Amino acid sequence: MHLAQQLILTLPPDRRALAVEEGPAVVADGAVRVPAGTSQGLATYFSAFPASYWVRWAGAGTVRLEVAAAGAGTLRLVRSDARGAASVVGSAPVDDGTVTLDADVAGMADGGWLWVEVDAGDADVLVTDARWLVDVAPRRTGDVCLSITTMDKPEYCVATLRRIASSEALRGAVGTVFVIDQGTRRLVDHPDYPEVAAALGDQLTVVEQGNLGGSGGFSRGMLETLERDGADAVLILDDDVEVEPEALLRAIRFHRAAREPVVVGGHMLDLNRPTVLNSFSEVVHEGTFNWGPPEADQQWHDLAAAPLRDTPWLHARGESDFNGWWMCLIPTAVLRDVGLSLPLFLKWDDAEFGLRARDAGHATVSFPGAALWHVAWTEKDDTVEWQAYVHVRNRIVAALLHARRPRGGLLLANLLATDLKLLLGMRYYPVDLHVRALRDLLTGPGDLHAGLGDVVPASRAVGAAYPETTTYRPGDAVFDAAVARRWTAPARPKPTSAVALVRLTLRGLARNLRPAPGGMPRGALTRDQATWWEVPEHDSVLVLAGDGASGTWLRHERRRVWRLAGATVVAHLRLAARWGTVSRRWRAAAPALAAPETWRATFARSAGAPHDAPGGVRRPSQHH
Repeated sequence: MHLAQQLILTLPPDRRALAVEEGPAVVADGAVRVPAGTSQGLATYFSAFPASYWVRWAGAGTVRLEVAAAGAGTLRLVRSDARGAASVVGSAPVDDGTVTLDADVAGMADGGWLWVEVDAGDADVLVTDARWLVDVAPRRTGDVCLSITTMDKPEYCVATLRRIASSEALRGAVGTVFVIDQGTRRLVDHPDYPEVAAALGDQLTVVEQGNLGGSGGFSRGMLETLERDGADAVLILDDDVEVEPEALLRAIRFHRAAREPVVVGGHMLDLNRPTVLNSFSEVVHEGTFNWGPPEADQQWHDLAAAPLRDTPWLHARGESDFNGWWMCLIPTAVLRDVGLSLPLFLKWDDAEFGLRARDAGHATVSFPGAALWHVAWTEKDDTVEWQAYVHVRNRIVAALLHARRPRGGLLLANLLATDLKLLLGMRYYPVDLHVRALRDLLTGPGDLHAGLGDVVPASRAVGAAYPETTTYRPGDAVFDAAVARRWTAPARPKPTSAVALVRLTLRGLARNLRPAPGGMPRGALTRDQATWWEVPEHDSVLVLAGDGASGTWLRHERRRVWRLAGATVVAHLRLAARWGTVSRRWRAAAPALAAPETWRATFARSAGAPHDAPGGVRRPSQHH
């Protein structure tokens, strides 16, 4: 039998619901104490075993649970099915040693977990460790390189490197640990860097290069791994994360046991709400060609409020088209077959890669229990800032390359409706960026690699012409005047019927036939109040940020709204008419854009700036 998963009992209190169900147990000093005469379950995200994934992808037939326990009581092994129905499949008394329970998992390929329940008898039961083992030997034994891409977040990187260095098991399972540093706040300048560099020694390599976006940073880690003898996978991580070494090891063990090389995705837990799971699996919905969970109600799921035992859909084995690159293990066999990331800078690079791998016959498995905590993006709407350009351009690029429906289904209609909604909501800057993205798609792809460094400055330069990009804060006359007239009326209901939507649109159009209002904003809306159906009811309003400490002044501009409305309609119609031709051109160019040799040339151009290390690589011996 071979180790698949170990118990994690060192989580802080705000994350403990991920390890132990609510109950009488006391978790302290890396152990679970179940008081005499009580029962405690471990049907939780980190403690239960996702048996169906091991059956489907690794061919497991038997799973063994080994529990180190002392006291007087009984252990029960429980199995669920794909609908969440649970049944006891074995039990054994606690005998002040290691208790072993086996489960036949044949027939669990469609779904189901295993977990243990502890019944304490006349004395407390103390569980100090538990391990899940499978009857599948590793099929791959090469090194797995870790690669962290960072941009001006050295404090996060130091913390992650410290966690990696603290785990002997993780260090033994991985080869080189890369940090791809693309920022101006360099990791090597952080005061704690010498400490973690000394701890990791020659296992750590820091690569400094210009800002090529997430796609450039992740591709650098992929390429460095391909060039390492004995490496058979790269585990890429984002920078603003917190990691649990055992959770990373679970992805590595699963990769090594899988019958065929699969992309192993890690789940994302919200760093600020640490029991909230972003998504159990990720798909691209062909109807609108947009990413998301299979069902809308399966996103941002709180595992403390609705744990595994009480959530039937968590028991069905998830199917994924891709996994977010906050944590994703990619075998070198897949990279050699399909290439690295497309040079998209950021947004949709992970989804496009997953679809490309899927089309080449390589599955992505979003693997439960392999996870990290990542800063969520819900506090800030980057779709109305400079990233609006890459959101739209890259979504359409992915559709041009991989959509299974003509013109990406309702993609273009969906994007056009979004633009019209933004215009009614007095958000002109993102619509301008969307129009530019559509025009670039029609003439592209061109040399996307050469343009990687221009994406951010070019998009931000467009914003200079739009007053909505100015931020106002307390003390500014605009901010103070607007907040003094904060909107306090009851929230308007969301329009759901066709009639209500038409009325909202007509009111918005009528408003944009009138001259723009002068003077200060006529009020302020909180972020929660500033819904897409509320903002169009105003002529001039300050929309506050989530923390209320700043705001953006939105006001209708008659000439601009009509000019942009015409431009976006024309751009969408042109792309729809030429979709087939544009798609063929992009599909012909994609292999070269993602090729390792193309990226190698891009990195060579970026290597000398801003540092003098050969190839942009700095090894720890240069810093301590």
